[in-house]
Amino acid sequence: LAFTVEGDYFVSDQAVAEPHSYDVSVNARYQNQQYAWRFENYEGRSEINARVLREANVTSEPATAQVLAFTDTLFGVIEAPSDSVYQLSAPYPSLVDRLYVKVGEQIKKGQRLATLKNTETLQTYPLISPADGEVTELMANVGTRVDRVPLVEITDLSTVWVELSAFPASIEKLAVGQLVSVYDMHQHERADTTISYIAPQMTGGHIARARALMNNRDGHWRPGMHIKADVQIGQREVPLAVRVDGLQSIREKPVVFAKYGNFFEVRMVELGSSDGTFTEVLGGLKAGTEYVTGNSFLIKADLLKDGASHDH
Repeated sequence: LAFTVEGDYFVSDQAVAEPHSYDVSVNARYQNQQYAWRFENYEGRSEINARVLREANVTSEPATAQVLAFTDTLFGVIEAPSDSVYQLSAPYPSLVDRLYVKVGEQIKKGQRLATLKNTETLQTYPLISPADGEVTELMANVGTRVDRVPLVEITDLSTVWVELSAFPASIEKLAVGQLVSVYDMHQHERADTTISYIAPQMTGGHIARARALMNNRDGHWRPGMHIKADVQIGQREVPLAVRVDGLQSIREKPVVFAKYGNFFEVRMVELGSSDGTFTEVLGGLKAGTEYVTGNSFLIKADLLKDGASHDH
């Protein structure tokens, strides 16, 4: 730092960035005498031993370039694909002789569902399932007379439709092929898919429909279930970013904690765009600096305690 005289004191020609953490070495000459002062001024620095860090599960990683993935969150509902619902009926006037399945039963393609008796020829014949699936409805009982009306409904839910609702501000950002992360309202399960269809017309409520086809082999996604979906609407590479989980606030300013062995120092950062996982860093942190990413609030608490003037 260089200084200039102002009144009876000296003024630095540049500001010292926060936090004011530095070693001071002053050398001065006055009336042919040499003077020297040395002292430490550590603000926003703390030392925590390795055992405490392990027990608190404090994690860290270098700050690097990242690709930010921007998303738009939509609400929707799970539905059975229209081509996966089979309603089976008698091809001619018949009498239901026997039923072999119940509602909710899982069945296989080719499995016999019922035996019917032709009321004109008195011959019996089987009703066979055309696909794997679940019996979702029985519309007849033993002894019921039927004639070209549905008797059994089979639904194959190995895949389901994710029907999304988008308002005009969102529909302009959507496109077929965009990545979609679907999760239930309690965020117990999450699955990834892509948008396969966008309706060409808006509904009466000025809502557009977008659809994604999703694997449902484990049966978690049930028709009628309300869901949320994060649609990836764009990407941008930034030269430096930090994890959102690593950000804290001190003096109402965003900070991260740089890690040097067992020492931690505040870095007040200027932030840019964020995708919810990473946030762009515009200033205040050098690329490659190792910073705390997990349980950073513990470092903040230690720094604020007693002005972070003591060691562990």
